Amino acid sequence: MFVKAEEGQRRVDDRLDVLWGAVAIIEGKKYTCEVANISTAGVLMKLDEDIEEKHQFLLDVQELNEYAVEVAWSNRPFYGLKLLVGEDLKLKDYADKIGLNNPEKP
Repeated sequence: MFVKAEEGQRRVDDRLDVLWGAVAIIEGKKYTCEVANISTAGVLMKLDEDIEEKHQFLLDVQELNEYAVEVAWSNRPFYGLKLLVGEDLKLKDYADKIGLNNPEKP
């Protein structure tokens, strides 16, 4: 379900709730995490580890792709991530096509 940004929020993009398994690759270590929602600009990730704001790392959305991300805000275990580099940065558009759960490669 798309969630519209509320009046006065810093977020300007609509968000789409998903539940995708992912792996955060931080300083060479892999941490299992979940992607809880996506927008055209970023991702809401759930991970029970401490990560500083502005920290950059790789987010491997299982069965989809790997993305370079930066922590925009944190409220552990939730992190708002800004998408920096990846094959298809329009994850919200992609989610419309494949559904809310982890996609399977054709």
